[in-house]
Amino acid sequence: MISVIITAFNAAATIDRCIGSIDVAKKNHEIELIIIDDGSDDETARLLHRWESDRAWVTVKYQKNGGVADARNTGLDIATGDYIVFIDADDTIDDWYFDFVIAQMVDRNIEMLAFGHKRIMLDDSVIERRNITAEYSRQDIKMLQLRVTENRNIYWYVTTKVYSKSLIADLRFNCDIKLGEDGIFNIECLGKANHLSVVPDCPYNYYENATSMTSLQYKPGLLESIEADYNARVRIHDWSISATERQILLSDFARSYIEHMLPYLLNNLAHIQMRKRHAELIKIRQSFVYQNCLPHYHQWHPARCIRILISCFSRRWYVMTLAFLQLSWSKAKVKKHV
Repeated sequence: MISVIITAFNAAATIDRCIGSIDVAKKNHEIELIIIDDGSDDETARLLHRWESDRAWVTVKYQKNGGVADARNTGLDIATGDYIVFIDADDTIDDWYFDFVIAQMVDRNIEMLAFGHKRIMLDDSVIERRNITAEYSRQDIKMLQLRVTENRNIYWYVTTKVYSKSLIADLRFNCDIKLGEDGIFNIECLGKANHLSVVPDCPYNYYENATSMTSLQYKPGLLESIEADYNARVRIHDWSISATERQILLSDFARSYIEHMLPYLLNNLAHIQMRKRHAELIKIRQSFVYQNCLPHYHQWHPARCIRILISCFSRRWYVMTLAFLQLSWSKAKVKKHV
């Protein structure tokens, strides 16, 4: 049996579309759909109650809002399937999704599978994010763990993975992390896995939306979340490695927190009062995350604007950093209205 876990918070606008796609894809497969209503205060609960009443294979749990990590953990606690998948409440799957999962996991007896996805943009255009086919042994996985950022198609997102229940039975999401919790979970999974299969198929549809965690909305406590993410990565990685491997891993840390996390932190400044931005920028620069990562960052980012930001930030040129950010925000605003 396959356990499908969905977390829903104020998802009334999309939850029917999501569950409807699962209903179509289910066919005759043995599926249990576990939906965690994470304290919604819109019509989500009413819609979920209808699905639970109409479908014997649907179970809904209601809890106080604790965030996506906490809600997923609730789902994991009650899942009984041999295989676990996660689907976001604003996304959908293709009608061949479960055919594909069973053919890959059951027929091939795989511990963990990574597949591609289709990105549905706000203008309804579709971008396919296909993986390169690969099979990784335990030794291969140890090398992968040194280059998480380089292999982000494997480490980012739990919604493009299938996990055997035996692999993740004692693993849970870190509730202190609000951005990047998927990556930490996948690093822990691969720390235990003996085999990972990566395939190019794209049966999952990720919908861009203006209110997602990765959109340009203010994110309170973002720095604290990134610090928690950093501490979790330090704790779960295997550091009993050679000096050369250690340097590769430290460089990967630097790329992750400077190239990928730092832009979120800097763009977050756009949503606070101008007079508070300078102090907040200093707080970010003085964080142990960037004190530790910047000495190991030696990459040349292909995007010129990101290179300039990183350079100003690393040199503590706070006024120039804020000026460049203001310019980029203004350009983005103009482009949005053209």
